[in-house]
Amino acid sequence: MLIQEELSERKMRILKTLIDDYIQTAQPVGSRTISKKHDLGLSSATIRNEMADLEEMGYITQPHTSAGRVPSDKGYRLYVDHLMQAHTLALDEIKQIRSAIQHRIIEINALIVRASDIISTITGYTSLALSPNLTKAVLKTIQIIPVDDKKALIVAVTDGGAVKNQYIRFENEIDPDILVKMSNFLQERMNGLLIEKIIFPPTEEVYRELKVEESATGCIFDGLSKCLQGIEKTELITKGETNILNHPEFSDLVKAKEVFDLLNDCEIIKTVMSEAVKENELNVMIGRENQYEPMHDCSLVTAAYNLGNTSVGALGVLGPTRMPYARVVSAMKYVKRLINREIIRIINDG
Repeated sequence: MLIQEELSERKMRILKTLIDDYIQTAQPVGSRTISKKHDLGLSSATIRNEMADLEEMGYITQPHTSAGRVPSDKGYRLYVDHLMQAHTLALDEIKQIRSAIQHRIIEINALIVRASDIISTITGYTSLALSPNLTKAVLKTIQIIPVDDKKALIVAVTDGGAVKNQYIRFENEIDPDILVKMSNFLQERMNGLLIEKIIFPPTEEVYRELKVEESATGCIFDGLSKCLQGIEKTELITKGETNILNHPEFSDLVKAKEVFDLLNDCEIIKTVMSEAVKENELNVMIGRENQYEPMHDCSLVTAAYNLGNTSVGALGVLGPTRMPYARVVSAMKYVKRLINREIIRIINDG
């Protein structure tokens, strides 16, 4: 059934007013409160009757017999999809976000960490992020730096500014000139290639060209492989975990502990955020729409960020279902837009 057919305009106005009030006060809202605070042109009795209908239809609930009503997940879903008004970020919030993100950051992972910090600060909730999956990144440079007679450091850098390094230990002493030759050889063979397209040449071929022992070549290839795997691997970033305790919904420490335990389960949160990458758009999951039980009293707002037209990672905000959705959505959209722009800048500068 269409929303317009199920709910009259009057019911939708009352529902919107109730949810707006509850988001602001965290207190159940009664018909008398709506009648006194808002000029809807309706009597308290009429509002009470309409609220009884909304409760019967599942849009609001009554936590206690003599209390006012609070929104249900169904009510919040209608509010987010059809009723909430677009929010414009305050000028100081825009300046704060721009200052944090447009700070000439030269590495994409650092950009996402900074974005997570600012989105948590602006919203007052917990922020979640997946660092970018950079299998589509291009290898920019490889260096093999001698540390001592039997040890070296391999450094790999992508066009997106991602830097990974790996120490390697050789079985025998190795001449630093050999490491220079290997660096040049690998640069010629691999620079400019997509990470996912890189294939190591056979160690026998390296021996024929450079006279480098196969055991040494194997050590170098093993270290470089670990570097490249580190570039491809996505990382989970969480900021503002304790912000949950600032909201009355989580004054129950048992409930708060369940959410903290969930946030500490990196594999679950990675799975949730990976779904956001697949969505490739801003998404709001409310209460029991979330798969995991500890999130049933929470809402999760996620937005994928892009490298060109491809989603490579995601940002998220986790908070109570009593969330100022319009403000959070507006902040997420703005941050996403800036991140997409900054990723292109970092790659072009690289």
